[in-house]
Amino acid sequence: MASLLTLVLSTGVAAAHAKLDSMTPADGSTMAAPPTEVVLTFNEPVGSTGAEVQVKSPSGNNVSTGEIQVIDNKVTQPVGAMIEAGKYQVDARIVSADGHPITATGSFTVTHAGHAAGPVVATSTPADEGNSNVVTIVAMVLVMLVVVALAVVIVRRRPSSES
Repeated sequence: MASLLTLVLSTGVAAAHAKLDSMTPADGSTMAAPPTEVVLTFNEPVGSTGAEVQVKSPSGNNVSTGEIQVIDNKVTQPVGAMIEAGKYQVDARIVSADGHPITATGSFTVTHAGHAAGPVVATSTPADEGNSNVVTIVAMVLVMLVVVALAVVIVRRRPSSES
């Protein structure tokens, strides 16, 4: 009888699948600034094979960008520019560690849209650095021309040594 009870209880645990514990931004939340990523946290580790998270704008455009990252029970999906204010829908298809597909949905509202894709890192752009190099090269060439012109003037002013 005890072995039958153990068998029934162990089957119940094995049949359990991963479930969504939380979502960041939280399901149903409202925020002023758009997030740069959506993080889904499950009650147990999940697999990365076949994992997909779509974050759709109020007009239905998918704003998910970059590679999805799955570490243990956390699934992180970067998002790009959120140029629309309104409700964003999150739809996820993840595979649980035991191989069963899991679907998760949620939504959040952005009141002030418009962030660019990813965080702002620097104030200068590569084009600015290229222009800086051109200015340096032009200045060096001008200095060299002045030096050559001075050399020519000095050589021409020397008195000729006629015997």
